[in-house]
Amino acid sequence: MPRDKQPKQEPDILENLFGDPADLADDELDLLFAALAPGTDAATHVRSIAQGAAVKHRLQGKLPPNHVQAALDGTREITTLDNMAPSKLRQVVDAIKAPFAGPAFDPSYAYRNRDGELDTDDQAIIDALTEDLQEDWNDEDKEP
Repeated sequence: MPRDKQPKQEPDILENLFGDPADLADDELDLLFAALAPGTDAATHVRSIAQGAAVKHRLQGKLPPNHVQAALDGTREITTLDNMAPSKLRQVVDAIKAPFAGPAFDPSYAYRNRDGELDTDDQAIIDALTEDLQEDWNDEDKEP
């Protein structure tokens, strides 16, 4: 008996966990790929696939499509800064300058994206650090 309706396809478990992979940042994609395929490099894997596609197109006498060429350009191995394109240098500088989100229990990161008001957790952190500091100062005062 043939089925009239196919069951709805459920979203992939990765999509449920991380959302659309196209929206992930580069470092998040690298972490995801490392978790799913340990021991392999994502850029090397993408480059080998793009090289295979480019070879097939060139054997047919055609230029590789733009997305294949972009994959080849994006995964090209750069050994020195001398032959690096200015756009790649800009990406490196921007990545270095990007803010680093540290753990929230570290007081130096506890105020990021805040309007300046302390919640109970932040106040507890500050109180604990204040007590530690006072104990250290009291210990220094007692020493002759």
